[in-house]
Amino acid sequence: MTLLRQIYYSFPVRLAVLHLRSHLILLVVWAILAAFSAGLAGKFFGMHYLMLTPEYHGLVNFWSFFISGIAFGGLVMVWHLTTYLLCSNRFPFLATLGAPFTKYCLNNSLVPMGFLAVWLVCTTWFQWHDELTSSREIAWNIAGFMLGTGFTSGIFAAYFHLTNKDIFNLQWTPRLGCRVLFRQRLPSVQDIQIGVTRWRVDTYLTERCHSRLVRSVSHYDPKVLEQVFRQNHWNAVVVLIVALFLLMAQGIFMENEWARIPAGATVFLLAGIVMALYGAIRFWFRQWGTAVFLSVILAVDVLTGWGLFNYRNRAYGLDYTRETRAPYDYKAFEKIATPQHIQADKAATLQILENWLAKNRSAENPKPKLVLVCASGGGHRAALWTMQTMQKADIATGGKLLRQTVMITGASGGLLGAAHVREAMLRHAQGDRLAPQDPALLEDMGKDLLNAVSFAVIANDLFFPISSFNSGNFSYRKDRGYLFEHQLNENTHGFFSRKLAEYREPEQKATIPMLLASPFILNDGRRMLISPQGVSYLMQPEAGRLSAQMEIDGIDFGRFFAAQQADSLAFSSAMRMSCTYPFILPNVWLPTQPSVEALDAGFRDNYGIGLAVRFVHVFKDWIRENTGGVVLVQIRSWDKIHTIATSDDKGVIEALLTPAEAAGGNMTDIQDFEQDNAVALLNDAMGGNMLEVVRFHYRPVRKNREASLSFHLSRREKLDIFEAFYTGDNQASVKALKQVLKSGD
Repeated sequence: MTLLRQIYYSFPVRLAVLHLRSHLILLVVWAILAAFSAGLAGKFFGMHYLMLTPEYHGLVNFWSFFISGIAFGGLVMVWHLTTYLLCSNRFPFLATLGAPFTKYCLNNSLVPMGFLAVWLVCTTWFQWHDELTSSREIAWNIAGFMLGTGFTSGIFAAYFHLTNKDIFNLQWTPRLGCRVLFRQRLPSVQDIQIGVTRWRVDTYLTERCHSRLVRSVSHYDPKVLEQVFRQNHWNAVVVLIVALFLLMAQGIFMENEWARIPAGATVFLLAGIVMALYGAIRFWFRQWGTAVFLSVILAVDVLTGWGLFNYRNRAYGLDYTRETRAPYDYKAFEKIATPQHIQADKAATLQILENWLAKNRSAENPKPKLVLVCASGGGHRAALWTMQTMQKADIATGGKLLRQTVMITGASGGLLGAAHVREAMLRHAQGDRLAPQDPALLEDMGKDLLNAVSFAVIANDLFFPISSFNSGNFSYRKDRGYLFEHQLNENTHGFFSRKLAEYREPEQKATIPMLLASPFILNDGRRMLISPQGVSYLMQPEAGRLSAQMEIDGIDFGRFFAAQQADSLAFSSAMRMSCTYPFILPNVWLPTQPSVEALDAGFRDNYGIGLAVRFVHVFKDWIRENTGGVVLVQIRSWDKIHTIATSDDKGVIEALLTPAEAAGGNMTDIQDFEQDNAVALLNDAMGGNMLEVVRFHYRPVRKNREASLSFHLSRREKLDIFEAFYTGDNQASVKALKQVLKSGD
């Protein structure tokens, strides 16, 4: 019992107890980081490997770990500085020690050391199992992390050694029975022994990790003690402010590759900012801290809502001049979806179909199958899976898949991957030696996109974006949306650098398939139909004499934003609007009055089936007369049938959240049900054997180890995606596709 009491009343343990009682938010930050590292939270989005295998300049190596170690060292020092500001006055004996802040840091290290232990175990396992890294490389990487942590700690230690003063540097006169900060009575030796003080401490650790007895401070002048604390506190505040301004200044260089630090490092920096802000509010406002914090949040929301200190992300190339903004209302939609516009757009698309037919018809095959590719959303894994499937299936069918594809629809990462293959088709047709089936395309698409985005969030988007750039005739601010597009083009050697209008002629000549992006409009649930062609015939269901009763649920982007220079839209912006990954990429504000926001197309149609079905239905007569039928090739990065979740163990709070769970958690399943119904009705409308559906599913080769939904993939995840094409189900789909396209076995 005596040993337990000695442990309990040691300074490290007492600090941990104080934090648990009074600084729970700070501990929650550490808990979240530990949960990310252990894969207990955010695993679905790949947070664990961002924490465990930092990537810098496309490589996971000593230097990427070193930079992450620097960031972690900064987080640890922010932890010490913040808690020192908040609770050092509860332990007046600190002011009597030489180098009080150094001793405080040493005794306050239980929490960060606990996190570090979790992180070391997790990163060692993850590097060996998921990144397939050798033991030597793992040791070298961890050494880099520890050296980075030591580097930051060393800089802070040197600064505080040179600037912090202790009681021995100040002149003082011993006094008896005096009081210290905030009129709290100093603990005497007798107080410590009988436990009268609120935060009793018997022992503390020295720099050599030796245990020392806490002595009475009652004979010290309280003004001198207060002077020591104030001077130490001021140094801590200066360091936090300087660090914050350095972070803001770094955002100026976010376009430079060297400045894009690993995503895991940015997570540590964000955690440090949260700690520092919490500590500042608690330090200055004490018991009013929570009220002030909530007031600040409310004030920020009101001010940014008025347009102050708030930059809303934009689609690059469009004119956002207030005087020219497009009116966004149902009357404006009806002006586009007129019979004249619909007839003209149908005629133009029929000419595209005729050009496609001329390209694919032969004496042996006078009625070729018309192919539509529908690629599902799903982050980076969907992009790689879609590309892998299109490339391999095209090789297996002797080039017929890509040649006979009329249109590509889909959402998010899947559409991104399909657009990459399509651009390769165009370049190859224009003389580029790189074929659309080349594995180099997969390697480019597999490169990290998350580091740049996460860095922009921390160093730029948390503050007001300062830097700007020009796209077309207009200037825009640089934020994480810009950096995503910049990094995407950098990874793919400019494959997404065209303007939307540059695809009009190649699509019209059927050199490449049409591609339709369809971001979701948050304000009213409609979708924006982005294509260089006129697609007003897709704005509402075609129902003959009942068409007037059908509500307009889509908007032809080109016609709607003609006055805002729709043709100048950066194609990378169109893709980003379609894959506006929640919380990672910003919602895109469009130049309308009132303003509306475009989000990920997956909110409305994660699989692209809805638009494909509508397209076939519009042109069913031509298809029946001129083709051998339609083949819907669905490339899914999500399984179609999922394990049914149980409700047996729901508590009261979980039960209250059930409606939200139904609205969001089952969204893609609901889409599946409705789209199966639409495909069945289309099959009936087409008649005969005019419709085939061939599905390719990404299912993890290694059970329960599926690739995460993120813009960053580990080496094992990439291998798993590549190997998934050769599973039995997908090889059966390859065989079925070859059969319907009559390519032979």
